[in-house]
Amino acid sequence: MSANPFFRVDNRLVHGQIIATWLPHLRLQRFLIASDTVPSNTLQTTMFRMAIPSEVGFEALSIDAAARALADPALQQSRVMVLIESVADAVRLFAGFSFGQLNLGNVHHAADRERITDAVYLGPSDLQALGQLAARGVRVDVRSLPSEAPLDLTPRLGR
Repeated sequence: MSANPFFRVDNRLVHGQIIATWLPHLRLQRFLIASDTVPSNTLQTTMFRMAIPSEVGFEALSIDAAARALADPALQQSRVMVLIESVADAVRLFAGFSFGQLNLGNVHHAADRERITDAVYLGPSDLQALGQLAARGVRVDVRSLPSEAPLDLTPRLGR
């Protein structure tokens, strides 16, 4: 797989699909959740830690703290998946730590969102935000499972 870390928007964060398919595919050493709500939710972080094999590291940090942690060269060289709950949070993370690729794995359906794939629905504000990332050199793809061919969303974003 390409660059480390691997950045993924998935509103479910840690779940079976991540553990069963992405973990072995990327040979992950660590998960990092970038969220302003998850780190203070003890129940949620405990459940995530229980789902992740004990030999794989796990941290849940605020978006600002995650950006600072990602600046550590040792972390940049490890096989880490950065999980982000929303496109808006990905843009906020990018403001603190630039990355070159963003995977959209799951974004729930909502009234103002259009279907991109069965798992990804984007609204006007999401498309505008992703367009800003694409204009800054971020390749945006949609792929739920590593066995799927990635759908390069970047051309649709006006880049």
